[in-house]
Amino acid sequence: SDAKVPFTFVIIEGETPNAFALPGGYVFVYTGLLKLAEEEDEVAAALAHEIAHVAARHMTKQATKSEIVNLASIPIGVILGGGLGGIAARQGANLGIPAVFLHFTRKDESEADYLGLQYMYAAGYDPNGAISIFEKIESLQKNKPGTLARIFSTHPMDADRIQKAEKEIGRILPARDEYVVNTSEYRGIRERLIMLEARRRTTGN
Repeated sequence: SDAKVPFTFVIIEGETPNAFALPGGYVFVYTGLLKLAEEEDEVAAALAHEIAHVAARHMTKQATKSEIVNLASIPIGVILGGGLGGIAARQGANLGIPAVFLHFTRKDESEADYLGLQYMYAAGYDPNGAISIFEKIESLQKNKPGTLARIFSTHPMDADRIQKAEKEIGRILPARDEYVVNTSEYRGIRERLIMLEARRRTTGN
C-alpha cells in the first residue's frame, strides 16, 4: 500500500460484520466479518479498504488535536486486549474512541474503495472479492437495517457504490490468469471460529 506505518491487526469478538482502522496502523476486525466472508479475498477486500483509510490519512485529516490526544490517552492494553489467542476487546468500537475516527465522508469511502481495490490486486487477490463482500453487506443492510445500524452508519453501502467498484476493476486492473480467492489456512481459521462459537452457545462458556 501507500501507507508509511507498520500495521497491527486485531480480532474483536462480536457479531457485527465490520472492520475499522485507527491512526497509526491499527486495524480491528470483528469475528462477525470473518463469518460473513466465506472466501479469503472478501476479507482481503475489507482489510485493504481499512488500510486505504490509513494510507490516505482520512482520520487524521478530520481530527482535531484534542481528539488525537483523547485517542492517545486510551491505554494500549485496552486497545490490544486479549493477547496471543487473537480475541481482543469485546466492544472495540466502544473504547471511548472519538467518533471522527470511525465515520467518513462519501468522498473518503470512495477513495478507500478505489485504493483498496488496487492494494488487494497488488497482493494477488481477486478484486471481485470486494464486489462479493459489498453485495453481502448491502443485502444485510436491506434485510436487517435496525440491528446492523452501526456498520451502515460507518460504511454506507448502496448499488451505486458497488457499480462504481465494478467499473473501476474493469478500467484500472488488467485481468490476470490466476488470483488468490481462498486458501486452506483461511478456511481452517473460519471453520475453527464457527466451531468455537457453536460450542460456546451450547455450553454457555
